[in-house]
Amino acid sequence: MVAWAIFDPYRRQLKHEHGNEVMAAASTIKLFVYSAFRRSGLNPAQPAAARTTGGSGVAEFLETRLTLADHAFLMLAVSDNASTNLLLDRLGLDAVNAEIERIGLERTRVRRMMMADGPDNETAAADLAVGLARLLDEPFADDMLQALLVAADLSSFLPHLLPDATIAAKSGNTKTVRHEVAYITHGDRRRVTAVCSSPPETPDVLARVAADQFVATRP
Repeated sequence: MVAWAIFDPYRRQLKHEHGNEVMAAASTIKLFVYSAFRRSGLNPAQPAAARTTGGSGVAEFLETRLTLADHAFLMLAVSDNASTNLLLDRLGLDAVNAEIERIGLERTRVRRMMMADGPDNETAAADLAVGLARLLDEPFADDMLQALLVAADLSSFLPHLLPDATIAAKSGNTKTVRHEVAYITHGDRRRVTAVCSSPPETPDVLARVAADQFVATRP
């Protein structure tokens, strides 16, 4: 199944197909870990060493002493699992779920650390589109988008399909799913798209669905 959602942040309008279908969240859950961290009382300048975790990321291999803010950036920019788990450990799962509830998402939940055994973290395409759109109103939005711009440059096909647009995106994949949520801007148009797939489609297919929906919303 391929599920998609597109949200207009100005009109607060959501369109979707199978957008309420719950799937494993993979690394898209990191958006909400980031939000919980930025709204927490944790000191961004506090140094913290990442533990060996595996999967995507670089923090566990770096000798440089990283701060919590550095880990938050790496979590989004290169989908760093070790950095994510460090923040989850400091925040606690309950705090992240409370943040998800504050944002108003009904089908998204964090239930375990990255690369850990246990029930999957969950989300849906409509939740991802609406959730990222709501984070754009937060004071930390510019910092978040800076990391997501890096992530899009590294892993998204959307810049190739929409070369005149600015793309900030977060992807996630496992053996069972592949997703991408993106903030797309072109002139005065602003849209948040999310495409989720289970079994996993290839990144170019997800990008094509998102790009087609973005183009279809032209005035």
